[in-house]
Amino acid sequence: MTALVVPDHRPCRAESDLWRLPPDGRAAQLLRSRVAGQLCEWCLSELGPDLALIASELAGNAVRYGRPPFWANLHMLTDPGRPESVRLMVADFGPGFDVADVVDSWRLAGTADSARGRGLLLVDALADSWGTAVWAPLCLTWADLATLR
Repeated sequence: MTALVVPDHRPCRAESDLWRLPPDGRAAQLLRSRVAGQLCEWCLSELGPDLALIASELAGNAVRYGRPPFWANLHMLTDPGRPESVRLMVADFGPGFDVADVVDSWRLAGTADSARGRGLLLVDALADSWGTAVWAPLCLTWADLATLR
């Protein structure tokens, strides 16, 4: 299957198949399972716990705020001078969101918007980098984790 576009165009050493996710609460569980299996194949199981939580958040947000169909995949990224990393990407046909608005909402503790984006706060804490890209009608949310190699 064709892989999703890697937003920063870093060289990709390996990638998973493109996984179709169900448009309901099963999406997070399925993605966690697929991620764990792929990490095992790549001998990167140590990334499993953090990437499982990230997968749950990204899949849950896609189903909650996006529109089907939903897809995901993993890329192992390499670039001279930068640590090797694994990128999880989740795509949907939703409108996307502004990362800066979500980050600003974290600073608004005690307001009506303070609960917005709390799952992404976890992604922010666990991932080395993350973000979104919108290529209408596609919204792509990604997170990178450096390998321990």
